[in-house]
Amino acid sequence: MKYDAHMIDRLVPKVRLAIFLSVVELSRAQPAAQIDFFESKVRPVLLARCSTCHGEKVQMGNKQFTTSEGMHASGAVVAGDPSASSLVKAVRYDGKLKMPPAAKLPEAEIAALEKWVRDGAVWPAGSPKVASTGAAGHWSLKPVKQPSPPAIKNAQWPRTDIDRFILSKLEEKKLSPAIDADKHTLLRRLTLDLTGLLPTANEISQFVEDNSPKALETVVDRLLASPAYGERWGRHWLDVTYWADTTGVGRRIPLPSAWRYRDYVIRSYATDKPYNQFLREQIAGPTARKPKDKEGEPSEDALAATGFLVLGPWAWFSLDREQMRVDVVDLQVDLIGRTVMGLTMGCARCHDHKFDPITNKDYYAMAGIFMSTKTTSRTNLEGGVNLVRLPETTTSAREHAEALAAWEKHVAEVEAADKVFKKEQEAVNKRIKELKNDPVALKEAQAELALLKKKTEFAGDRQILPFTKYMRPKQPEVYAAEEMEYPEDARIAFRGDAHQLGEFVPRGLPSAISNGKPLPEIRKGASGRKELAEWLTEPTHPLTARVYVNRVWHHMYGRGIVASTENFGTRGELPTHPELLDFLATRFVEQGWSTKKLIREIALSRVYQLASKPNPQNDEIDAENQLLWRSNRRRLEAEAIRDVVLQASGHLDIKSGGPTLPLTAQNIHTIAPFFLEDDSRITPEVKYRRTVYQPIMRNSQMDDIDILNLFDFKDPDQIVGDRSSTTVPTQMLYLMNSPFLKDESRRMAESTRGLNDQNRVSKIILETLNRPSSQRDFDQARQFVSDFRAAYEKQASKQSVQTVDLDVEVWARYCHAIFASSEFLYRR
Repeated sequence: MKYDAHMIDRLVPKVRLAIFLSVVELSRAQPAAQIDFFESKVRPVLLARCSTCHGEKVQMGNKQFTTSEGMHASGAVVAGDPSASSLVKAVRYDGKLKMPPAAKLPEAEIAALEKWVRDGAVWPAGSPKVASTGAAGHWSLKPVKQPSPPAIKNAQWPRTDIDRFILSKLEEKKLSPAIDADKHTLLRRLTLDLTGLLPTANEISQFVEDNSPKALETVVDRLLASPAYGERWGRHWLDVTYWADTTGVGRRIPLPSAWRYRDYVIRSYATDKPYNQFLREQIAGPTARKPKDKEGEPSEDALAATGFLVLGPWAWFSLDREQMRVDVVDLQVDLIGRTVMGLTMGCARCHDHKFDPITNKDYYAMAGIFMSTKTTSRTNLEGGVNLVRLPETTTSAREHAEALAAWEKHVAEVEAADKVFKKEQEAVNKRIKELKNDPVALKEAQAELALLKKKTEFAGDRQILPFTKYMRPKQPEVYAAEEMEYPEDARIAFRGDAHQLGEFVPRGLPSAISNGKPLPEIRKGASGRKELAEWLTEPTHPLTARVYVNRVWHHMYGRGIVASTENFGTRGELPTHPELLDFLATRFVEQGWSTKKLIREIALSRVYQLASKPNPQNDEIDAENQLLWRSNRRRLEAEAIRDVVLQASGHLDIKSGGPTLPLTAQNIHTIAPFFLEDDSRITPEVKYRRTVYQPIMRNSQMDDIDILNLFDFKDPDQIVGDRSSTTVPTQMLYLMNSPFLKDESRRMAESTRGLNDQNRVSKIILETLNRPSSQRDFDQARQFVSDFRAAYEKQASKQSVQTVDLDVEVWARYCHAIFASSEFLYRR
């Protein structure tokens, strides 16, 4: 019998429908994040660029863009549709109306307006025009307390102090905790949460058969010691930074050494670097070293750490350099505010914060710290980000010299060949002009010219010689922040406009946030980054430990004690368990700011080990499970989906670290500024590594990892502590039709070749769903395979088609259905 491999795609529509219906999850809006984006990125643009002609005093064309009511009445914005919004068209200069008329806005500001409209044009409700004086007494700004675990009625239920805090709230609301999760579910949950991978068959059997009281502790300690732990939790941190392998707005300008910051973060988590040290290194860099530290050149880690500050969505080709500088500083202030303190500092750029006790002067006091920090380079090399050469060693000097000599030889060869080819092209072009009346000879000459061009260029303007010169070997370098030679204080920029400057504000720290000590003074001749880092990592700081502990809790439970992980201000969510938050923050500091100890304590709590089974009575009282009477069921992140598919198929490459950008002649656009083409392909040696090691672009991700574009991967231009989790048709279409899913399904099917049907099902279920197979699994698999084989053979008998291995194809479709199933895609 002959079969058509493509015929399979036309068969068994019921199976496709079943797959489509297998993944169901409600989309969750994030109004808090959208409000933050509006206040920090959109309102400043509207005030600075539009208010003169369309503000409260003057409304040219009867349009006002500085209030919600005015914008709505203008009709200039169609929420969700930038292409239909006249405001967006005007700033793009797409039609006859071009605004502002003097000059086109910088690309970063246009992109911000487009994103705001695309995300629904959220405009916060009216608010006071100055910071609320009552906000200074907000719960998050008060000192961290040291609460004792509360008294509870059911003293037999808790296993840890965490459980006592949770149970106290449950008893207060008359909620019954769910039963404990079974061992298979718990091991899968733990392994996914701590490593982003699945447990192996051997790990499953060891845990299930271990009936000792320390069985779970053994598993947690093993997972925390795994290299995969650092990769999983390092990616969580990268979500709350602006890190990516490219920079620029609208173009993929490569940052070939950006991987050094990514690897620094992963190493820091793998080695359990204390969080206070981790922060000091990223903010202060080598200036964080104390006098007793070893003197000499700063290490690679000390330099790479400050990639936290310098790797961002900078408008590389902005013509207004002063405005770009102010915008870069704004992102840095906002980064420290939201990532470290959980405060929207960027909202105070144009005026006193409307809700929190952060004044306009507080903002510019911190802005001065980053005005005095080298972030970008005026040379515009390497994406315009500040480059620092790493300490040279004998080995690195020798390797660089050898690479440089080989490169120079190669350039000479390419230049010589280029001259020959161009000379030949000139001759052929001359012949073409002379052969206008000889169609046959003309066609031959044109073909010859095309061949010559192919030897000197790949397509259009991607040429061999410019690319070869671009790939000049360099001494090892790192993108890092440095002290300015002459630090300076910032001047207040009216409406955030770098060209409308007011008074100077001395460099300093937010006056309303107290750790019980006087605010440190910035040393003369220093930027203030060291003082900022030390102030943030004081054990008594009211925000730093709280915010970080809440992030860890969020990743373990799917929801933070404070749901708005980047906003602990008055517009953020209130904590569901404030005493527990303070208890964990206190313990975190006492235990040396250790992330692993914190995760271990959470993982060993009984509340973490609960089943996710619903309870109708509890649902009536706490439908959103804010009080944690059960485990939260949630979909895997995009990179976890990709990684576990590769792991299950046996195709995952566990190699770690190093550069991953596909800097090949086919991928690089060679007209300055050089950038990666949209159709760039990932190089084979990187393609099947974990997703954290894949090249991460600004704008959309590369086609080889397009799963990230569909499953809510973090936007590198934003700080995202709580990713959205959407359900849209394109996701299911991807799961059904993706060549990636089909290829890995076939690989998994081939790995079961030679087994009988029952053993095949057992192996597939154990390695994907991490549980024993049930009779229902066997019955469903038997029916699936039988129906598919019969339908395929019926279709194949009607036509002569190419031969395929039907046995593998049938089981590949079964594996494909498992990969697309709800049970595989969700962590319970």
